[in-house]
Amino acid sequence: MARLRVEKREDDRRTSRYAGFQPTIHQPSTTGKGAMTSIAAVVQQVAPRIKPNYMDAFQQCDALFAQFGITTPLRIAHFLAQMMHETGGGTVLYESLYYTTADRLLAIFGVGNHSAAIRPEEVDGLLRNEQALAERVYGLGNPPKAKELGNSRPGDGYRYRGSGMLQTTGGANFQRMGDKAGVDFYNNPDLIVAPEHALKPALHEWDEGNLNAAADANDIRTITRRINGGYNGLDDRQAWFDKIYPLVNGDASAPAAAPTSGGIGADDGSVKWLQTALNAAGAKPPLSVDGVSGSATTNAVRTFQQSAGLSVDGIAGPKTRAALANHPAVAA
Repeated sequence: MARLRVEKREDDRRTSRYAGFQPTIHQPSTTGKGAMTSIAAVVQQVAPRIKPNYMDAFQQCDALFAQFGITTPLRIAHFLAQMMHETGGGTVLYESLYYTTADRLLAIFGVGNHSAAIRPEEVDGLLRNEQALAERVYGLGNPPKAKELGNSRPGDGYRYRGSGMLQTTGGANFQRMGDKAGVDFYNNPDLIVAPEHALKPALHEWDEGNLNAAADANDIRTITRRINGGYNGLDDRQAWFDKIYPLVNGDASAPAAAPTSGGIGADDGSVKWLQTALNAAGAKPPLSVDGVSGSATTNAVRTFQQSAGLSVDGIAGPKTRAALANHPAVAA
C-alpha cells in the first residue's frame, strides 16, 4: 500500500518539455524488434482481469505519459510494475480492510507490526468491518497515524483508505494530489479511480519521487521505497517488472539490476528479512521464512536480544535489527 512517503523535490520539473514526445513502445514479433504497440495493449496482455476504470485510463494515457517523461522501456515497465503490484494486477480500486481471522489481522496491524498496535481483545469488533478497522488503523483510533495522514474527522480513515493505481492514502494526500491534478479529490474521493483521473495521482507521485531517474538506473528498490515507504512486496513488484519489460523493450533480455549489498542483503524492513537474518545468526529451530511474524519469530527475536545484550522484549525494533544486520553471519 502506497503511503506517498516520497522525497519531494524542490522544483516541479513536470513541464511542457515532454509535450512533443509520444510513449511508443516495442513488442516482440516473429520478425524481431520493431513492431509497435500501445501501452494499453501491454496492460491488457499482462493484466486480463484489470478493472474497466483502469483499462479506460490506459486507453487514453499517451499524452499524460509523455507529459511526465515516461517514454522509455525502463520507465514504462517500472511504472506499470508498481501499479500492478499495488492493485493486484489492476483488480483493486480500493484497499480491502475486510479481515475474517484474528491471526491475519494481528499479523498486519497488531502490536509490533503496525503503529495501530491492535490488541487481541479488540479484534472481534474489527473483523468483517472495514469501516471500523479503517478508523482504528488510519483514523482517529490511531491518533499519530491520523495526524500523519491528515485524517481529522470521524470516518476519514475509511473515506481516504488506499485508493487508485498507487493506493493514495490519507486526507492530506488526497488534497495534495487533487491540488496538483486540478481535481477535488478531497471532497470527491471516488474521482481518484475515475477513468479520466485515475492516472493523475500515480503520475504526480512518480514525479515527486524523481522516479524516472531511479527507473533509468533500473533501481527497483529505490522506486519501491519511495512509493511504499519501505520494501513491502518487493519480490512481487520485481516479478511484474520481469513480465512487463520484455514486452515494452521488444525482446526477452532483462536489464542489469542496480547493485545491492553483500550477505543476505540490506535490511528492507520486511519480516522475511528478519527471519532470514535470525536464521543466519543461528536461530534454533530454524524459522520458516514465510513473512508472518508469529510466536516462533518472536521467540527467536527474544533469544537473539538476550545473546546480543539488548533489552529482551521480542520486538524487532531499530536497535535489534541493526544488531542483526551487523552480526558477522548476516553481514558477511
